[in-house]
Amino acid sequence: MTLETVRNPAALIEITELVDRLLDAIDGELTSRSRVVDGLLDLRLAAAGLPEVVAQVDDCLATLPGNTTVTNMWWMETLADLRSAASN
Repeated sequence: MTLETVRNPAALIEITELVDRLLDAIDGELTSRSRVVDGLLDLRLAAAGLPEVVAQVDDCLATLPGNTTVTNMWWMETLADLRSAASN
């Protein structure tokens, strides 16, 4: 059984839609760290059937920059990376 045969298309759609919503909510140069953590936790829940995406989200949570805010450049790059990981 290959990885492709066990992928959950509904999870991929959910992750993609969630990433789109999170990207749409980005405004300015900084986002509160708590909002980024909430977004990552939502993505982790949506990716429950995709262990490689869960591991990547866990890594992002462990290495989250900033004490109170996160640059939107980091957040946008992270979201793009997570979308790519989910679709591969």
